[in-house]
Amino acid sequence: MSSSNEPPLLTSDGRARLEERARRLEEETIPAVLEAMDEGEDELGLQLEYDMATNELERLKYVLETARSVDEIPEDPDIVQIGDWVSIRTEDGEVERHLIVHPAEAGIDVNRISAESPLAVAVLDKRVGDEVIINAPSGAYPAKIIETLRVH
Repeated sequence: MSSSNEPPLLTSDGRARLEERARRLEEETIPAVLEAMDEGEDELGLQLEYDMATNELERLKYVLETARSVDEIPEDPDIVQIGDWVSIRTEDGEVERHLIVHPAEAGIDVNRISAESPLAVAVLDKRVGDEVIINAPSGAYPAKIIETLRVH
C-alpha cells in the first residue's frame, strides 16, 4: 500500500470520473451557488454549500494533478495491489468482489473500496490463496483471497 507521502494512484476510469466531477463543480455547482447568493437566498446554507464545493474542488484538483496511473505499477498477477479487482470468500462461503482504489476514487460506485478500508488493508500485498483477517467495524472475520485481476 502507498504511504501518504506518495502520489495517489488512480484507475483511468476513476480519473475520468473525478475530472468530470471537478468540471461540474467548477462550471455548474459553484456558479449556481454564487448566483443564488447574489440573489439573496439563504445565505448561511449557501455559504456552507459554497465552502463544501470549493473545498471538494481543491481536493479533486490536487489529487488529479499529483496522481499517477495504476498502470505505472509493475503488475504482479499473484499479489493484490491498488487498481486490482479482488475476490474473497468469507467463512460462510459468500464471495465478494471489489475494486481497490485510492480513497478519492472510492465513492464513485458500489464496487470500489478505498485502499484504506479494513478489507483492502487486509488483502493488499497478499497473495491469491492467502487467508486474511478483516478487521471490520462490526468485528473481525476471516476470508480467503480467491482471485485478483488488474484493471486496464
